[in-house]
Amino acid sequence: MQPVVDGPRVGVVTSAQVVDLLQKSASTTIGAGLELVDLAGNVLEDLSGDLAGGGITRNSYADLHASAHFDLSRQLAWGADLVRPYVTVADNASTARFNLGVYHLSTPNRPRGSDITTYSVDGYDLLLRLNQPVGDAFSVAAGTSYLTAIKGILAQLGYVLVIVDPAAADKVLPTPRAWVFDDQVTWLRIVNELLASIGYAGIWSDWNGYLRCHPYVLPQDRAIEWTYTDDVASTMLAAGGEIIEDYFTAPNRWVVFRSNVADDVAPVEGAGIYTYVNETIGKTSVAERGGLVITKVIGVDAADQPSLIAAANQIIQQDTSIPEVWNISTALNPLHWHFDRIYVKDAYGIVDAQVTSWSYKFAPDISDMEQEWRVIAR
Repeated sequence: MQPVVDGPRVGVVTSAQVVDLLQKSASTTIGAGLELVDLAGNVLEDLSGDLAGGGITRNSYADLHASAHFDLSRQLAWGADLVRPYVTVADNASTARFNLGVYHLSTPNRPRGSDITTYSVDGYDLLLRLNQPVGDAFSVAAGTSYLTAIKGILAQLGYVLVIVDPAAADKVLPTPRAWVFDDQVTWLRIVNELLASIGYAGIWSDWNGYLRCHPYVLPQDRAIEWTYTDDVASTMLAAGGEIIEDYFTAPNRWVVFRSNVADDVAPVEGAGIYTYVNETIGKTSVAERGGLVITKVIGVDAADQPSLIAAANQIIQQDTSIPEVWNISTALNPLHWHFDRIYVKDAYGIVDAQVTSWSYKFAPDISDMEQEWRVIAR
């Protein structure tokens, strides 16, 4: 989730003012804008006067996390230009701006024999540059720092704004790692596999246009980033919604092993193997299923045992978050971004959840925000 005060809001509004604008103000005005930017985040031109409509969709589990749609009244350098949309929320006392990421633009379709007054353009997550086939074999030598290899790939592809947490700076590849020539091997896949090997989450792009790499942290170990309630004075929840439960195939025992150990080394529990059994937590646990154990066995490339456990935790979390999903409509909350942890308290109970996808129109008129929440705990 975006920090409450960040980027264009720093020094302009307080955290309390931002929360009040989104939750409590009775007379807010919502605006939208668009900027032409470069990879270094420099604003080249304001395109707000040419923006006739737009919307954003973000899915934290997708390869390209974000997509956008823009209706523009002028031509741009389709396929080359980058744009950064934003919304503003204002009342009589304060105004807050929220950047909504940076996007590559597609080439719009054009009707034959007609004058075009509006170009309908799709936008793609900044990760698009990474999500391209390598077009050759690629390897990283043993002894190379994982983070050095990742930074090299990002620099090679022209990325300038990159934030890499240095926690794993001392971890190096214990054995060579190679990706054979294959049309399915992309730079994004290579970067994410290297990150997973050191217990990092997958790379993602933020609201200002930075790429971010950081250690994976279980959702339940992160701080609550936003609270939704049905309190009349501050509720952002719309009526209705849908709860989806699917427990049938969800595993409750995981055996995760290192796939990159030497051929003459047999992995054992605690040294190359990590096993976790969900005995009692939630409806997919062994206890709730009357003793039924459903096992998932998976190999991962990991730098060491702690990295193996971190990678296993990502797999386990994703598997256990599937059984209960809420599809909910809320008022606009432009602070939402990537795998946000939220707390919900309403007439249906108290829920600790993670936001895994969301979408809304930001121009010309703001619509309700559609969100998907995956329950962590009740």
